[in-house]
Amino acid sequence: MIRYTAKSNLLALKEIISKLSLEQFKEPILVLNHSSIGMHVRHVLEFYQCLFNAVSKEVLNYDDRLRNKQIETDLSYCLTILDEILLKIDGADENSVFTLFANYAIDGERAPEEVQTTMKRELIYNIEHTVHHLAIIKIGVKALDPSIEFNENIGVAASTLRFKKACAQ
Repeated sequence: MIRYTAKSNLLALKEIISKLSLEQFKEPILVLNHSSIGMHVRHVLEFYQCLFNAVSKEVLNYDDRLRNKQIETDLSYCLTILDEILLKIDGADENSVFTLFANYAIDGERAPEEVQTTMKRELIYNIEHTVHHLAIIKIGVKALDPSIEFNENIGVAASTLRFKKACAQ
């Protein structure tokens, strides 16, 4: 179920960005504090890249992203990276164990926290992270062009969808 959900979220992301022109993908959007759809997509994809790079290093640090501008400015390249990540999800060993380094100090003078984690746990984290950014991306797309249509449940947490469904019955 975890792999299916991770892939479903990324396919929803692909659906949305495939409806955008390159200009729309790269355009700074006022309501998103002048960030672009491409910047949010890059952020999501780089978290997945960090996760899959952790397998060989046995260390995961989401702060050590490349921040590759090409992902946020070249829609074709971005879609290629997204497809690569979808394939890696299929091959992921959910039982892989590694150390997560997380540093929340703003001044950078503290050592990062170290936590043992697994691929499964981090896939779950990335699902939640992707849902959050899908919600932001939806806002940005609607600000760019309200006529662009996509599934209204994209960017809504599974628990919220279940709650709404229960309330409707």
